[in-house]
Amino acid sequence: MPISMLLKKNIDSSLLEMQCLSMTEQNKNYNLEYKNIVKEIDNKGIKPKLFLHACCGPCLTYPLTELVNHFDVTVGYINQNIYPKEEYDRREETLRRFVKEFNEENNLNVEVISLPYDYDSFFPLIEKYGPIREGLERCTFCHWYRMNKAYKYANDNHYEYFATVMTVSSKKPSAILNEIGISLNKEYTNTKFLVSDFKKEDGQLKGIRIAKAHNMYRQDYCGCSYSLEARKNYLKEKKL
Repeated sequence: MPISMLLKKNIDSSLLEMQCLSMTEQNKNYNLEYKNIVKEIDNKGIKPKLFLHACCGPCLTYPLTELVNHFDVTVGYINQNIYPKEEYDRREETLRRFVKEFNEENNLNVEVISLPYDYDSFFPLIEKYGPIREGLERCTFCHWYRMNKAYKYANDNHYEYFATVMTVSSKKPSAILNEIGISLNKEYTNTKFLVSDFKKEDGQLKGIRIAKAHNMYRQDYCGCSYSLEARKNYLKEKKL
């Protein structure tokens, strides 16, 4: 599958190369782009179908609250990166419970779609990167892998738009996530990619407040076995 030069450099390069990514891309105002797009949609008076990739319940809270104002949203819990299976199940249960409560509170019918769990197929693809610090090449590949699967589902099932909630997190690079989506849109042409930067305008803080109000489980590591091990090591060192 073709990927843009920005994405290819970020997946295959060293940290130094990663820091040299196009400043034009890094400084794009994706939040403003998002607002302009939804304004045009609102003016048409019809909510298009949107497939929203969600990494977990807490990250879903604010983006879903915002997006239902403009779209007919379906949530996709597509995260083969999460280890172990018990953690994957716990995060899915948390997400589904929130969506159920959200629907009841807002008289909506947002659906949740999930694909089969398959960490055994995912791990060999990231093993070559090893236990490097979070936020580097391994993580970029992981973002691409999950967004690719979710985008394919959206395209195959005739959704008009695709988006990801991951731009709400301060630990996730919005420029790279949007570049991934824009690149995938060249392959999945039936479904438009909706750019976003949900962390802007205190989006992450708003999401945290919603998550607390719903008494949601909030995980303390990103997802893969490398991030779990890094968290365990951090806690051990903290006790010393």
